[in-house]
Amino acid sequence: MGALDGVRVIDLSQMIGAPYCTQVLADLGADVIKVEEPTTALMTRVALSPPGVEDSRRFSGAWLSTNRNKRSVTLDLHLPEAREVLADLVAISDVVVENFGSRARRSLGITEAWGFALRSDLVWASLTCYGRSGPDAERDGWDLTAQARGGLLDMTGDPDGPPIKTGNSSADYLGGLHLAVGILAALYQRAATGKGQVVDVSLLEPVVACLDGFPMWHAIAGVLPQRSGNFHPAKLPAYSVFPASDGFVVIAAAGPSFTRLMTLLGRPELGTGLPPAGEEERQLWFDEIVHLVRSWAAARTREEIRAAIDEGGVPNEPVRNLAEVLSDPQLEARGAIVEYEHPTLGTVRTVGSPLHLSASPVEVRHVPPAAGEHNEEVLSHLLGYDEERVRSLVASGALWGRSDASS
Repeated sequence: MGALDGVRVIDLSQMIGAPYCTQVLADLGADVIKVEEPTTALMTRVALSPPGVEDSRRFSGAWLSTNRNKRSVTLDLHLPEAREVLADLVAISDVVVENFGSRARRSLGITEAWGFALRSDLVWASLTCYGRSGPDAERDGWDLTAQARGGLLDMTGDPDGPPIKTGNSSADYLGGLHLAVGILAALYQRAATGKGQVVDVSLLEPVVACLDGFPMWHAIAGVLPQRSGNFHPAKLPAYSVFPASDGFVVIAAAGPSFTRLMTLLGRPELGTGLPPAGEEERQLWFDEIVHLVRSWAAARTREEIRAAIDEGGVPNEPVRNLAEVLSDPQLEARGAIVEYEHPTLGTVRTVGSPLHLSASPVEVRHVPPAAGEHNEEVLSHLLGYDEERVRSLVASGALWGRSDASS
């Protein structure tokens, strides 16, 4: 039994951030019913498909990575008949998750007020780029705009180069995780008070909240962080990415491990005490150590570097490509890499949940569903609709995609 067994979530979201939130809840055992609209669902299901895959076998990597352990119901929410079905689902659910833009929310009439009228103790969770209040609540935005406005882009990149986005959709995942935490907190409070509430999370604020200690730098001394490439802004000379003879390696020597590294490299005098006080002397010290570590690493393979400095307790890792990551023995041992059988793709080897609960372990119960895969299961078995009503929903276009009851 999952930790959230008995919790039902209606997932109205698309793209990455909010679907990742609902996948976290689904992995923990919640019954997540994903309600998909025809236009946005089809776009989401093929966006970021792997290059070179035939059109007939296009599957979005983003979709497959954020929608396991869910059930799919396909409703065209522009039609009143479909919204009636959604109302029936919301009335028997605990949480609604949506990432509608303000225009879509108004045009559909699917708001928290609508939801609370159906169930007063509902938890209504909303993920938007800028939040549901403030002067820019109506503004549209994406992961990249949140990275830009939140200051992350300005901090990322080489000192003499342009701002660089993160390699993944970091604002989306930060927003999704914060939304999941907010939902869990709201459910916990509801258990004590019997009252529901709105969980309002933006992509922007989690980005700002995760800027390390740099906001405090500015608060204390008015200092703005500068782009420093792969070096730490605190000017740590042996805490960076260095070229090895067969790729790249991270050496993360700071504090006592920096002293140990300098000893291992035969220059213990460079690792004693604090860096020189003067700016010019400190830069010379920094440059000398960078040259020392870089020259030493370049003459060795990644495994030779690991063997040499692991014994000294100096944190290090090779910079691995994704294929190497997916065969990592530590991840294998932790169950972080999972395999499941997909009805079209066959055996899929991918990333599992990072959550480990001793009494209610997380597992892949259901592969990411086909569009409308659970139409009959949810409408007939959960809501108790008879065959005639399901057929009428299909005929009106309110229910699209797969429907076993209509075949």
